[in-house]
Amino acid sequence: MSTMIPDATALVAYIESFTGSSDDQEIKECIFLTEMMLRNIELPALRTNPWTTIGTSNQYGQVPIPADMNRPILFFNQGTGGAAQGANGPGPWIVYDRIGDRDMIGDQMIENLYLKPLNIPQVYRGKFSEVGQKYEFLPGLTAGAIINMYYFTTWPFLFSTDSNNNPVTSNVVLQSFPEGYVYGTLHNYYLKRKMPDDATGWLGKFQLAWDTVEDQ
Repeated sequence: MSTMIPDATALVAYIESFTGSSDDQEIKECIFLTEMMLRNIELPALRTNPWTTIGTSNQYGQVPIPADMNRPILFFNQGTGGAAQGANGPGPWIVYDRIGDRDMIGDQMIENLYLKPLNIPQVYRGKFSEVGQKYEFLPGLTAGAIINMYYFTTWPFLFSTDSNNNPVTSNVVLQSFPEGYVYGTLHNYYLKRKMPDDATGWLGKFQLAWDTVEDQ
């Protein structure tokens, strides 16, 4: 299907041919509603490479949230605790579990009351959370600590404009999951036309395709 629908214009033409519609704007509105449904899709093509996607902590041990992040998958530290005196140096590794911001703030307030263990395993669990517009970590980081960041990226909607003010005619979701666009757009089209049986049928196809593509 991806060869049949290489870009946004072809998608509109396909939906119009299938439904018999000739209203470009109506189809584009249905495509936009579909993209809202697809916004949190977990496609392999949307995953970063954690070995090259790096965050560096500031003087407060905070790492800025990347501008292209949709949501995190896993963060880890390969033992690069930062340049400050007492940083953990070449190990151990820390794999961070996500917690809420209120829990993070509370745990940070009592972190200094805990004993610092010796002879800990080479890989152990830490914690991270979004606090404001930054990530914060436990155990706390010093300036210059390096965090490997594995996350799902955002993606541009069709017919929006990019950073160069050019129209977006394709994206990674259309290229790797075109059936999601087609089934979702048909669902929203028939829902808008008040044809609930057809809308429900296409929603079922959309959900089945979603479950299949995410199971990778």
